Amino acid sequence: MRIVGFILTRNNKNLVMKAISKIPSCINDFFISDDNSNDGIEALCRAENISIYKNYRQNNGYGSNVKNALEVAFKEFKADYAVEIHGDGAQFDPRATFDAINIINNKEADLIVGSRFLNLKENLKLGYPFSRMIPNLIISNIEKILLNIKISDFHSGFRVYSKKLYTVLNVEEFSDNYLFSFEVIIFSKENKLVIDQVPVLCDYKNEHTSHKLFGKNSAFTYQLKTFKLIFLYFKRMLRRD
Repeated sequence: MRIVGFILTRNNKNLVMKAISKIPSCINDFFISDDNSNDGIEALCRAENISIYKNYRQNNGYGSNVKNALEVAFKEFKADYAVEIHGDGAQFDPRATFDAINIINNKEADLIVGSRFLNLKENLKLGYPFSRMIPNLIISNIEKILLNIKISDFHSGFRVYSKKLYTVLNVEEFSDNYLFSFEVIIFSKENKLVIDQVPVLCDYKNEHTSHKLFGKNSAFTYQLKTFKLIFLYFKRMLRRD
């Protein structure tokens, strides 16, 4: 089984080496998928002999960069599973991959999501703010009930994607922004793929990047759009019936 990590970057040059230092030994190889950075990260990668693949899609953004990374992971690196790692110093700790591999070895899993709530005490020690934790806890529980998916954190930055999922997932049909991650969950549910979860630690104390809570392109507007996606999902299900 070949596990490949992809590090998503967008002007994260000052934090990317910290992210790389957190990559666990169970990940066989890794590369950087860069989303139109202008911070000189390519020069850093040449100096450190790190593989970097630029996202040349027409639209950039988180989802667009994940699309680029998944294509590289499964086509260029021949991954069986691809692990999402964020270039902001890996705020979501990729050592959760060890638990993901235990799941993979014991049963089929197509999408594995990290949950901050499975180790909430430690995440609170790492600075998980109540202003983010409480809304996420409430909203994730609502989504869990509505979608009947047994995961506790729908908005985590740690994901493990299987080759099987990528094979049936036409990524170009999905959003180029942060909605991509939620769309993949709904797609997996709709296509009867196996979704599971692992505990993940998330460091809010050290430098990292986060959604602003309110305003344009904020966590609040993103959340409103996820409920629209749930509505459209039920609409499709009703048509099928």
